[in-house]
Amino acid sequence: MTRRYWNIHLEEMMELGVHFGHGTKKWNPRMAPYISAKRKGIHITNLTRTVRFLSKACDLVFDAASRGKTFLMVGTKNKAADLVVSAAIRARCHYVNKK
Repeated sequence: MTRRYWNIHLEEMMELGVHFGHGTKKWNPRMAPYISAKRKGIHITNLTRTVRFLSKACDLVFDAASRGKTFLMVGTKNKAADLVVSAAIRARCHYVNKK
């Protein structure tokens, strides 16, 4: 697998609120390495690790797509459902946007 440079910026992720995780009462202890802090009852995700793993995931998807693999996009939350449909249609993939 070839490593590529993906245009992922920490500042942009902060602006989008990617670092806000679940409430501190709803968490899995196995997520502890990925949590950097707790504030106002919410876990704050470690964005430096997130960027590293997101870059690896992008590499995997890129390599699979270049080999002609098919994908299934899933997003059942109200805010994500329309975005999943439009992205899947553009990429000519299968999708699930309702439970």
